[in-house]
Amino acid sequence: MKRIPAFIIVLAALLVVGLAGAAQARELARAELKVRIEIPVMQRLTVLEPTDIYFQYPADGQTLEFRNVGRIRVQSNADWALTVGAVTDGNVQVAVRPAGDRTAKWQYVNGTGGVFTGRYGSQDISWDVRIEGNRLGNANTQNQQGMVQLYFTLGRL
Repeated sequence: MKRIPAFIIVLAALLVVGLAGAAQARELARAELKVRIEIPVMQRLTVLEPTDIYFQYPADGQTLEFRNVGRIRVQSNADWALTVGAVTDGNVQVAVRPAGDRTAKWQYVNGTGGVFTGRYGSQDISWDVRIEGNRLGNANTQNQQGMVQLYFTLGRL
């Protein structure tokens, strides 16, 4: 019979003990960390070109249209709502829509104003403006110059 060297027996014994110990290893601890970050809403409205319109008063029921009036920049990290209003006298009705969007509905901005919405990011907006002569307006306003000034209020949806 052949003799087996002692170091091979010791090596085999260590290997068997090591594998048995590895099979019995347990998880000693587990940690979990949940983080919630809230980023505040940032919104900025910048008037790049004024939205003042000077015009000759239209006759009763007639309409004047102006294209690409003014330009504003809306910057927001949240979806937004923009209210557009008009400062004018009671002899005209004013309606607006975003310039270049022929399918957009005209919104009257006398009184409470019209509301337009958009997605977060940065967007430049110009306006198409329609001025309608008020059928009940003063007949003395014809051939006089009028002015419409648009104003804007930006909010979060």
